[in-house]
Amino acid sequence: MKRRDFIKLSANTALLLAISSLASPLYGAGTQTSSKTIINLFLDGGPDFRHLIVPAYDNNTQSYAYNFWKSRGSIFNKTSPSDLKQIYDDNYDAISISGVACGILKKCAWLKDEINAGNVAIINNVVASTNRDHHHSSIIMENGFLDANEHNQDVSGWLGRCAKAISPTNSNVVSLSREVRLACNGPHPSDSNRHDNSCVISNPNSRTMGLYNYDTQADLESGSNSYKWSSKAKLSRALSSYYEAKAPLVAQNSIYRKPIEHEKQLRYFSALIKERLDATPIPDAINNFTTKDTPNKLDSSYFAKQLLGLYDSFASQDIFNMNIASMEYGGWDSHKNLVSQIEPKLEDMFGTNKGFDVLISELKKLRSDIYDNSAIVIAGEFGRQLLSNGSKGNDHGRGNSMLVIGGNVKGGFYGEAFPDYEIEHLNTKNKDIEGKTSIFRVFGEVANWQNPNIANTIFGDLNAQILEEGVDLSKLFKA
Repeated sequence: MKRRDFIKLSANTALLLAISSLASPLYGAGTQTSSKTIINLFLDGGPDFRHLIVPAYDNNTQSYAYNFWKSRGSIFNKTSPSDLKQIYDDNYDAISISGVACGILKKCAWLKDEINAGNVAIINNVVASTNRDHHHSSIIMENGFLDANEHNQDVSGWLGRCAKAISPTNSNVVSLSREVRLACNGPHPSDSNRHDNSCVISNPNSRTMGLYNYDTQADLESGSNSYKWSSKAKLSRALSSYYEAKAPLVAQNSIYRKPIEHEKQLRYFSALIKERLDATPIPDAINNFTTKDTPNKLDSSYFAKQLLGLYDSFASQDIFNMNIASMEYGGWDSHKNLVSQIEPKLEDMFGTNKGFDVLISELKKLRSDIYDNSAIVIAGEFGRQLLSNGSKGNDHGRGNSMLVIGGNVKGGFYGEAFPDYEIEHLNTKNKDIEGKTSIFRVFGEVANWQNPNIANTIFGDLNAQILEEGVDLSKLFKA
């Protein structure tokens, strides 16, 4: 284990060991009640959700749909109405969302099915930032305050504050990305410009979590007679023996007692995780996310690894005390070649036999109510401009759409999908989707679904944040 990973994990272990549920039996499929869980997927770079869900093509030259397709023709290198109609027919399936005739990318058939099942809320015209700068907009969005300083990444994040609001000691954010994102940072007890990550578990590789422990029996069963003499194996045996012998000799008030206790706790914690996951084989369909020439193969091996980590985290949810999971998927800054750069990512997430389709199917085998008790929140720091830029892509724009998915979500459009007032801007350079609903309003409603009345603790007075006329986010969940 790398030193920084040791530090990350050791900071959380004492908390985890204090939880009585650590000794609970292995979850049986469908036999336990799942905790409500927020799964936050950050799409770095500004996703273009107007490419995912589009207005159904219309030949009426005064209609929004006609002007929309005309404005985006350069993305497909087509300009004539007949060619654009063919692009629509070839690449999009017809769907009605909240009575609006739309097309949804054919590569995202699982998402179409979930929309039809009423499990997907599409919140339109959301805005998370005051600008179009990736770095600063990300800090604002993850911190949860519009006045977040662009240079301060040490502040708390909305996910970390949510975990602390749920329970000061018994709720954790499990971070599945390579590095812990700012959104996961817990609040510092006395300084708002700092953070305290005692509520965060870094889990970028669940199957090798914890301190390495050489397994002599497994080595013998493999037929090997050399690996146990490797430097890694020898170092593992030496260190475990050293700490075991040293522990009784170090006084409780010694400055060296803390690393002794951390080593003991880490070994115990990793042993619990290993025992749980040894009894929970990786499902073939998830394993095939990274296997060539299989229908489950994903374009991004990094996203695939996080999906496995999420599966393992749900299998170990009682050990992790996980109420929130954090994921990321980068590469959405599609200034050119949107079709080739962005569609594979959309398919990774929403395609049949792909990311969430497979994951949710397998999670339901662990516990039948996981999907009903999960809210998958998918958003980027901003969106794209209305007019394509002539390079088969489009440039930074403030407003966007976002998705909230789950078995307990009340699906449909929240906010106008294709506003008529945009028609005059569809062929004007540098025009954004107008942000009418603060994304923090949406995050706050998700937080309140998990634990009623905690949103204002996390975000301050949400009534001061903008909300599109006619939108009622209190209806975002069925119960």
